[in-house]
Amino acid sequence: MQTKQMTSPWLLIIIFSLSLLCFHGRSQNTKPQEPEYECVDIYKQPSLQHPKLQNHQIQMRPSDEVLAMLSGDTSANDEMVAEFDIPEEGCPQGQVPIHKPRNLNHTEKPFKPINGYGTVGQHAAVMKKTDATPWRGASAWFSIYQPKLTNKDQFSMSFMWLNTEYNGERTNAQFGWAVIPALYGDDRTRLTAYWSPDKIENGCYNIQCKGFVQTDHRVALGTGFSNTSVVGGNQYKAFFAISQDPKTKNLWLTVQKINIGYWPEELLPFFNDGAESVIYGGFTNAPSDNIQLFEIVSPPMGNGNKPLDEEVDLKHTCYMHSLKYVTPDYKSVDVDSNKVAEVADAGICYDAIYFDKLGGYGQTFTFGGPGGYCDV
Repeated sequence: MQTKQMTSPWLLIIIFSLSLLCFHGRSQNTKPQEPEYECVDIYKQPSLQHPKLQNHQIQMRPSDEVLAMLSGDTSANDEMVAEFDIPEEGCPQGQVPIHKPRNLNHTEKPFKPINGYGTVGQHAAVMKKTDATPWRGASAWFSIYQPKLTNKDQFSMSFMWLNTEYNGERTNAQFGWAVIPALYGDDRTRLTAYWSPDKIENGCYNIQCKGFVQTDHRVALGTGFSNTSVVGGNQYKAFFAISQDPKTKNLWLTVQKINIGYWPEELLPFFNDGAESVIYGGFTNAPSDNIQLFEIVSPPMGNGNKPLDEEVDLKHTCYMHSLKYVTPDYKSVDVDSNKVAEVADAGICYDAIYFDKLGGYGQTFTFGGPGGYCDV
């Protein structure tokens, strides 16, 4: 296990990006009250209206190299694989689903930018790589929970992301699950991505801005999970991957065995040389405008329990396991335990613990906490 770091420049960057962007979980089988998706012609989806994508040729599936990389990472051990709350048939042939949150202006950013690092109300408990080797992607199995928030301006998420920097501008691509009422209009756990092409504050979630190209006819960004884990009970999880295609340099998103779509190379050229930082973990936000520090209440992270160093029980903590990254020559390999570090910025509320080769789970990262008054 690696030495825990309580402060880090990378953590400040993480917290900054969170501004823009597992309490006891419970099994969920609630269905949306009305359709959340519009099926559109794959060649007329909104992202293709981006000026840089006017002549873009859609890549219908990842290259064989990407599929081969992912083929060995889709076994679920003893836990149950989380399912999506979507119609079985999906969209008709030649069409793709575009998520339309109910009772919400889909063009609005749910959070305003901030003017510096270390903003109060935002916290992270993560594992980050410490070496300078550029990575071409990352993957892991995530446990799926539904953190219970106390107001619509909080959010809680379980993400992994790739960062790189060019000429002082930082580009990042993030993928995982999140509960974000300000974005979705409800408190369900949903498939969520965030990306920024140049500066973090210029980024957006899912398809709020044109860029992400949807290719799967059933699962789209914004899709809700129909079942979530129960602390001490049924455990549900999902496989997540971000993979740069060696042939096109497009950045593919995969959940379970489904390649849902990609960010085109035209929009994220800074990733062509790989990501200089890869981070796995949990993140939270609490409203802090016009509020005293002692009044800020942060939401639960993960399943609301802090991980325990001396007792590893994956039924009682939120986790990611089988942590892998993609090497510069496009090989999927286990995370190197000697080149990662845990980072938690609010130990009173959250914690992060990494385990090297935990039983049949491989490289495993546990994280979370109850939240509360974390900024005092």
